[in-house]
Amino acid sequence: MQLKHRKYRDKFGLFVMEGIRSVYDANDLGIEDCICFFTARYADDSNLNQFFERAKILHWKLLLIDDKLMKLISSTEHSQGILLIVKKEVPDPARLKNPMKGRYVLLDSIQDPGNIGTIIRTAAAAEVKGILLTKGCTDAYSDKAVRSSMGSILRIPVYENISLEFLQDLKKSGISFIGTALKNALPYKEANVPEDCIFVFGNEGDGISPEILAMTDFNVYIPIAGVESLNVAIASAIILFHFKD
Repeated sequence: MQLKHRKYRDKFGLFVMEGIRSVYDANDLGIEDCICFFTARYADDSNLNQFFERAKILHWKLLLIDDKLMKLISSTEHSQGILLIVKKEVPDPARLKNPMKGRYVLLDSIQDPGNIGTIIRTAAAAEVKGILLTKGCTDAYSDKAVRSSMGSILRIPVYENISLEFLQDLKKSGISFIGTALKNALPYKEANVPEDCIFVFGNEGDGISPEILAMTDFNVYIPIAGVESLNVAIASAIILFHFKD
């Protein structure tokens, strides 16, 4: 399937969600115009009648396929037998300047799709307004990232390919940047974070780039003992839920 590759996801504006929970999430959230592939195990399940009726209302195309074809198009080793093709929402970054209200997350060159997906899930649960991804980030719509988000890719706006120039414009508009780093930093529990701000989390190995770090109003860190650092997804959960309203 071409949608396993980023260039085709970008070209067609589509991505794949696999598994009954993810498909249920899309159905419950009212996501329209999807294509749903499923195997006989679901066609014969009377408990799914309401699900399929709602799918028709949402203008889903429902396609019954055999197990062999499902295995071919699935990205997981043990497919659950149901898969959804979904249109990507592409929010306009320009609307962030009108003005930018609430708390956002900026991910700088995050490489692990599992981390991207987990942070998206965490941010949605912490009522963050949106996720900004720099051009160096891995694809938030890859199969692993989508799977790790547990459906939250549908719940929160994701702004991709954010440039340094755009971030500089946001900074000029008055929004606060709160970095996660050791330099010029204080323990996160001692920080007074404004209502309107961007939390910045950096690359797994190198942290926040010097250009973006130079824009932070101040930085926070998580005091830890016995280990060098925390996984960025874990660190984001600690920070975001501590400052959740």
